[in-house]
Amino acid sequence: MQILRKVSVFWKSVFLLMMIALPSALAAQESGKGEFYGSVDLSSKHLWRGIPAGESPMVKPTVGFNMGNFDVYLWGAWDFEDTYREVNIGLSYTVENLTLELMDYFYPWSKDDIFKLGNNATTHQVELIATYEFEKIPVHITGGTFIYGDDKNWKGKQAFSTYFEGGYTHEFDERNSLSAVAGFSVGKGMYTDYTKAFGIVNLTAEYTRLFTLFNFDLPATVSYTYNPYLEKSWAYITLSFGF
Repeated sequence: MQILRKVSVFWKSVFLLMMIALPSALAAQESGKGEFYGSVDLSSKHLWRGIPAGESPMVKPTVGFNMGNFDVYLWGAWDFEDTYREVNIGLSYTVENLTLELMDYFYPWSKDDIFKLGNNATTHQVELIATYEFEKIPVHITGGTFIYGDDKNWKGKQAFSTYFEGGYTHEFDERNSLSAVAGFSVGKGMYTDYTKAFGIVNLTAEYTRLFTLFNFDLPATVSYTYNPYLEKSWAYITLSFGF
C-alpha cells in the first residue's frame, strides 16, 4: 500500500503540472493552429548530462503541444523501485536554427512541494537553455544555466550551475544513426558538487536503430556514458514508443 500511495503522489503531481502547462495549448488546438504529440520511453538506466538517476529501470512519458515556433511539453520519470521521481515542464521557442527553452525541474516526493515557489524554500529548479543546430553539418551546441530555485552552493547562495555540450549525429540511412556528445560544467555548480570550477562530466555515444512492429516505428537506442569527474561509466538501452 505504501508504494501505491507514493505512485499516487507522483501522478497527482504530473496531473497538476499538466493543468498548469496545457490550457493555452488546448485553446490553440481548438483553433486548428497546432498539434499534440506524446511518447513513452522505457530505459534500463536513466542518465542526464552524465549524472545517474534512480536505481532501477525507468519509464519516461512525454506529452506536448506544438504550435508554429512554440512548443510546450511535460516530461516525467519514475523508476520501478520508486527511488527516483521527476516531472519537468518546458516551454521553447525556435527561430531558424536557434532554440530558446525555459525548463522547470520538479521532484515530487511531497504533494505540497509543487506549490512551494519561494527561491529559498522551493524544490523546483528553473533553467534557461539555448541550443544551436548547424545547417550544413549535423552538429549542435547547447548551453544551460539554472537561474532560480533549488541550486544553492555550500554558502546557500544561488550557484547558477552552467553546462555546455557539443554533439554530432551521423545517419547511415533512415533507420540507423550514431551520435556522440561531450559536455562540461563551468563554475562551481551541481555537476561537480559545487566544488570544482570546471569539469568534463558527460561523454556519451549512442547507436539508434529504428524497428517496425505492427506498423509502428520503435526506435531502440544503445548508449554508453562516461563521466570523467565521477570516474564512472554506464551502458544502457532505451525503447521509445511514440503517439
